[in-house]
Amino acid sequence: MVSWTDSESTDGSAAQYISSDNSPLKIPATIDEPSFEDLADDLNVICEHGNPGRKYVAFEGISTGRRFIACATEGVANCGLVQWVDEHWPEHMHNAIHKLWLMYEHSQHENRMACLEHSSTVHNLTQQKKELQETYEKLVEDVNNLLDYKDSQPEVNQKNDADNISVSVESSMTKDAEIKKLKTVVDQLKQIHVAQATVIRNLKFSHLKEKEKLSSDKRTLEICYADLMKEKDDLKKEKDKLDCCIAELMKVKEKLTMEKSTLASCIVELKTTGDSNKRKLH
Repeated sequence: MVSWTDSESTDGSAAQYISSDNSPLKIPATIDEPSFEDLADDLNVICEHGNPGRKYVAFEGISTGRRFIACATEGVANCGLVQWVDEHWPEHMHNAIHKLWLMYEHSQHENRMACLEHSSTVHNLTQQKKELQETYEKLVEDVNNLLDYKDSQPEVNQKNDADNISVSVESSMTKDAEIKKLKTVVDQLKQIHVAQATVIRNLKFSHLKEKEKLSSDKRTLEICYADLMKEKDDLKKEKDKLDCCIAELMKVKEKLTMEKSTLASCIVELKTTGDSNKRKLH
């Protein structure tokens, strides 16, 4: 677990060191933020390797938008998260970010399930098409073999020829019926392919729409983050002003205390003088 000393000042020359008791903390996903990047030399935060940490802005879960310092070493030697710069978000912002991420994960899950279902449907249709194609090719081959056999026989017996012709006609009629049936199946497959193409287009459109929605949510979060940072800066300035006012009030209080003591001394002297004058008059 990462730890550091709260009493050490990040404004002074003493750098903050961190240590990992067990294993490195996982660094969350980040976004590019030009105002907070590169090495954290100005914050004096140093990782276990003795090197300055790198500045990042989180873009994962309820920590989205929070700034943190992490180890700048790449690869397996990275010692993980060093220190959060921003505190946890307020409860209302926490709930809003949490809901947005739940919506995003639900959308991703639905997209994955739709892709799996679509892949299964395509696989089944492909198998059916392959089987029908093999049946059709076999049927065509049988018809061609029958015609070739008929052409190769000598014209010896007209009766046999008539019988053969009848058999051929009946076989041809049967084959024609099967061919019509196969054509019907092929037409159905074509319709299925058209429906499949429509489903794919709809899925792509839904994906693009969801992507635009996520981009809009991301821009909204960035705007909220910018507003929060601005509000934080304003609060810091107001705090500094209040500190100055408190310091001035303390000075005024000390001055009034001194004046009170002086007035008390004067009152005592005047009282003493009045008592003396009364005795003299008496």
